[in-house]
Amino acid sequence: MKSLSSGLASLTSAFGLLTLNFAIALPAQASIVCQAGTMNKYQNGSLASCVLAQDTNVQVSSLYAGTYSFPCKAKNFILFDDQGQFKSCWLAVDIKIKKGNSIETCPAEYNVDVAIANDGSLSIFCRR
Repeated sequence: MKSLSSGLASLTSAFGLLTLNFAIALPAQASIVCQAGTMNKYQNGSLASCVLAQDTNVQVSSLYAGTYSFPCKAKNFILFDDQGQFKSCWLAVDIKIKKGNSIETCPAEYNVDVAIANDGSLSIFCRR
């Protein structure tokens, strides 16, 4: 009886790990809401740009720079590169950007441009 109980416990543990692996392996999904008729796509089918129907928070992660959140303003364009990576939007609120040893403020209503280099470094530019 002890070996049956031990075998059942091992099988249950293995099934639990297998289930956990399936849950972790699922791809992340994100969506934005675009105003009707404003979507532009690349030839590969990925979204190039659209006008946001609502304020949208976009998070960009980089191995070296960490994670940045960009609160993008509704009724303005959001842009992506042909690989689906976030490129640019107009800000809904002020954000802080770390540049070397200093912190800069990019005000609301400004455009923020983001680029991730092949080495994982992140470049953020703020302009009116």
